[in-house]
Amino acid sequence: MKNYTLPNYHIKKIEIHNFWGLHNVIWDNLHPDVNILVGINGSGKSTLLNIVNSVFSLDKNALKKMGIETVSIECDDFSITYENNSITNTSSVQRLFTTINTFDIPVNKNKLKQDESPLTIELKQLILQTGGHSFNDYRLMATTSSSKAKEITERIKRFFSLIDTLFNYTGKQIEIDDKNNIVFKSDTGTIYLEQLSSGEKQLLLILFKVFLMDNRPYVLLMDEPEISLHISWQQDLIKILRELNPNCQLIIATHSPSLFGKGWGDKITFMEQLFQK
Repeated sequence: MKNYTLPNYHIKKIEIHNFWGLHNVIWDNLHPDVNILVGINGSGKSTLLNIVNSVFSLDKNALKKMGIETVSIECDDFSITYENNSITNTSSVQRLFTTINTFDIPVNKNKLKQDESPLTIELKQLILQTGGHSFNDYRLMATTSSSKAKEITERIKRFFSLIDTLFNYTGKQIEIDDKNNIVFKSDTGTIYLEQLSSGEKQLLLILFKVFLMDNRPYVLLMDEPEISLHISWQQDLIKILRELNPNCQLIIATHSPSLFGKGWGDKITFMEQLFQK
């Protein structure tokens, strides 16, 4: 897997007109590595991330429903704009962007099994679903390319070692069983994904998504990723994600000081300061 450099991809500026029908928002000089958006409940953090997500997802209907007039997102070598219910320069956003909103995942409740949750479904799809960008697809690359087999195997080994370290306090170790499913082993036996706590599943979802970026340059939006996470996981989350993919620009909305308490204070932006009169 090739190592990439982050310049040419990260977001430098976000400008939104008619935010909530009241304000213009300008977020300038974003950091190429970590950006932490803080503010009181209802200050607009989630709305801002939803707007950026809608632009990169080319969801014009969502932007129209929110009453947004124009959005301009400037990156190093290109910009993307929403105006007059049209999004320009759409080819530049391909395979560049992803978002994680683990506490508000839409799902058809009729398709839920008794022991499943929306979070469980998304995690299983990320790991098991074939023909897409799943962990199983990534593993299959080792069988189709002998030149990549050793690198893929070693990378998975290091990734599992990281997960084992994080899950050590509950005595769980990650494994791949004889049916190619991800399971955890403990003194009490085998633990399946749906049996994990919501915090454990949430952490795994975040980790697997960043791992599968495969060191490629990405913009990753995360809305309150600390919800349900153990305090020690909150404290180390940014460091871990930066190690998993140093080419990923993180844009995080949070209420938790634990998330940025270990040396990330200079990456904080207050939502209220982005409103322009």
